[in-house]
Amino acid sequence: MNDIHGGNTNNSFQQSNGELVDISITNQATEDENNIDPKSGYSSHYTSICYPFAGMIRDVKIRLPYYLSDWKLAFSYRIFAATIRIFFLNTIPALAYALDLYLRSEHYYGVNEALLASALGGIVFGLLAVQPISIVGFTGLISLFNYTTYNIISRNSQVPYLSFMCWTAIWAAIFHWLIAIFNLVTYVRYMTNFTAEIFGFYVGAVYIQKGIEFIIDDFHESSTKGFMSVLVAFGFFFSYWVLTHIGQSSYFTRTIRDFFVDYAMILCVIFWSGFAFIPGHLRSTNIERLAVTSAYQPTVSTRSWFVNPSDLDVKYIFIAIPFALLVTALFYFDHNVSSLTAQAKHYPLRKPAGFHWDFFLLGWTTIIAGFLGLPYPNALVPQCAMHTDALGRWKIDECVENQVPTAIVTTHKSRRPVQQYILVKIKEQRLTNTFQSILCLITMFGPFLTCYSLISRAVLAGVFIGIGWGSIEVNAITHRLLHLIRDPNHIKADDPLIRLSRLKIFSYTTIMFIGFLSLFIISQTIAAIGFPVLVLLLIPFRILVLTKWFTSEELTILDSPVASTLPLDSIGGLPDILKPANL
Repeated sequence: MNDIHGGNTNNSFQQSNGELVDISITNQATEDENNIDPKSGYSSHYTSICYPFAGMIRDVKIRLPYYLSDWKLAFSYRIFAATIRIFFLNTIPALAYALDLYLRSEHYYGVNEALLASALGGIVFGLLAVQPISIVGFTGLISLFNYTTYNIISRNSQVPYLSFMCWTAIWAAIFHWLIAIFNLVTYVRYMTNFTAEIFGFYVGAVYIQKGIEFIIDDFHESSTKGFMSVLVAFGFFFSYWVLTHIGQSSYFTRTIRDFFVDYAMILCVIFWSGFAFIPGHLRSTNIERLAVTSAYQPTVSTRSWFVNPSDLDVKYIFIAIPFALLVTALFYFDHNVSSLTAQAKHYPLRKPAGFHWDFFLLGWTTIIAGFLGLPYPNALVPQCAMHTDALGRWKIDECVENQVPTAIVTTHKSRRPVQQYILVKIKEQRLTNTFQSILCLITMFGPFLTCYSLISRAVLAGVFIGIGWGSIEVNAITHRLLHLIRDPNHIKADDPLIRLSRLKIFSYTTIMFIGFLSLFIISQTIAAIGFPVLVLLLIPFRILVLTKWFTSEELTILDSPVASTLPLDSIGGLPDILKPANL
């Protein structure tokens, strides 16, 4: 296999276009800051509360030498395809959550708010973030927070909801800035796949739940609309599932497979939206469609884009503080875990990461969203990893190809050796995130809103179910449940789980499933607003409790760090208590 690092032994690495990027500046700038204290595991500067601003300064300093190459090396068809792919993977779910929030909050939020929130997050992070591959937009969890808060605040009709949310954003931004300034994002390194996989399973389940709720709403209209919604939603789901899995199969050529994966979302949305317009009985069902408003106008026509925070009584300004703490807790986990999954261990990333500066930026997007009356944007759990996948560059593993016996090649002259593709590079750049966000702004124009209005609620239900199942399908909980019911004679010999007893695997999986159920159940109640605290409690539970129930060797197999060494080094490296045991 070709050496993906280009064989350089000096302080530079070679980009795909031959340009050398000097990393000696980065090494020199952070030489002193990488002095790790062996007792605490913290570096002496950028992960210590005693050195305010050190983490943010280090993040900017270490990434700045790459800023020009983030733009210069970004122009290619792969970047164009990734931009289109992530635009629809970001926008279509955002529209689905906009519809859900529109129905649950007396129309305070709608399509334009969802698009503008996604554009705000994407442009700010595309231009200024240390980790520009993290997709920031309108998430389902902030939708859950918004309508739960609305249910609480609306009990007092004298409280202006958007002004209350504006003050919540102001306080949340202050908490974000304090966390970033005092280097407290460093504790993200204690997150492992135990917490991330439970959270990912929960997000997938919530997506599917929302899709089913949309279908049920159509049954409330009439049984005809309900059955039509079932047909459209699951038709969308199965077609989207097939197209995305073709990309991971051996069918068709590599070019065709990539096309299906890149454009699966938009192809399915167009087809199944048009399906409801087929003349005759299908069109006569008149299933519910997405509600839109005037171009570049708020959904509530009586308000402007600026929310006046002075409309709120003083006592409610301070009541907003605990709500802001919950937003901060949610974003501390959700945003940083999403960024980590975008930089997972199997991605061959080369450019340095930084979390303190990005969390500082997230405070700014939160406060701006509050003053505009938008749902607060943050990183998207499934879309971040999908974005990195879309930026991947694959090559044939020459070692595997050369291992094919010569006799096979000569006997079957019409057949080529089986080719195995390996991921050798990620196009780390700023173009896709920035441009997909600009597309969000463009589609707030009238003709595009008209197109959005043709999307039925059933299609959006299919989007929820499709993305939700995609998250559950690859989850570690699902993998281990399947492992437990699989015939031992058909388990791959290189599966590390075969080193453990089934009782241990069952116990660990049961604990993860209980964690998921706890999150899911609390999110169905008025206490849903406090679920970020429960998510954060999973981290000390993993460190303090699981280490007593399982040996370090067992946890090395069952659990692992979320990201590779490169991003973890930017927040002090992997703590000793989480380092893998020598098996």
